[in-house]
Amino acid sequence: MNRIPFRLRGQFRRNSLPAGFRALQWHSQALQKRMTFAVHLPAAYHEQPTKRWPVLYLLHGSGHDHQSVLREVCLQDAVAMLGEAILVIPDGDQGWWLDSPMLSATLYGQYVLELIEFVDHHYRTIPNRTARGVCGFSMGGYGAMLLAGQHPEVFGAASSLLGPLDIAQMFPDYYRLKLLLGSNLTIWQRYNPTHWAAKLANTALQFCTAEEAFDRPQNEAFAAALRSLHIPFEYHVYRGEHDTAFVRQHIGTHFAFHRRCLEQRT
Repeated sequence: MNRIPFRLRGQFRRNSLPAGFRALQWHSQALQKRMTFAVHLPAAYHEQPTKRWPVLYLLHGSGHDHQSVLREVCLQDAVAMLGEAILVIPDGDQGWWLDSPMLSATLYGQYVLELIEFVDHHYRTIPNRTARGVCGFSMGGYGAMLLAGQHPEVFGAASSLLGPLDIAQMFPDYYRLKLLLGSNLTIWQRYNPTHWAAKLANTALQFCTAEEAFDRPQNEAFAAALRSLHIPFEYHVYRGEHDTAFVRQHIGTHFAFHRRCLEQRT
């Protein structure tokens, strides 16, 4: 296994975004460089200047960025299913949304938390976990569940599509994680979503995978860990493979899940 098979292509110019989306640059202290995120605001955001809004953070997969998610996954076609919430799509490079113990400049977990503070400061958000969700696909699905487990005080709901949720099954050969985590299984477990399952007891959870996806055994292990702890969750296995077409087909279901969670908890 050498890489997760997501490819970049699309019809949008590199610096253009679909209608309703805006790209913003900011300086990340955690990464010590300028980063970009895309944001989509509810239709009534500017019409109701005193209202505060829930937020969903969407974490992309390997080989993607905030622009390619819109080109390839076509989130703009499903965003209406999210309802009245702000959607934020960070650019996470190839950092796997974690703080690497091997590479001191690769602090993408801290980067996400820092971005949340930035968004809460610059937009009229509801700044608490009950009004904040995280979703991701592939590498981003891994990141969504890892961050939700590491920081249960930050996210009230988490969901994953095709996420490698038990990375111990990838040890020690997966090249990107070996670069970020080294060759010690104990360290890999420290960054394993399944290891953090007990911390998700008060988080609304949904995850899915494909019948032919390499990550299916990992999702089964994650589900088994949650089940053993009597933690409720929604888990689905659909037809398909670990590819962008699968994410495009099912992302709307995840937006609808987060909409239900945010409406119930705000």
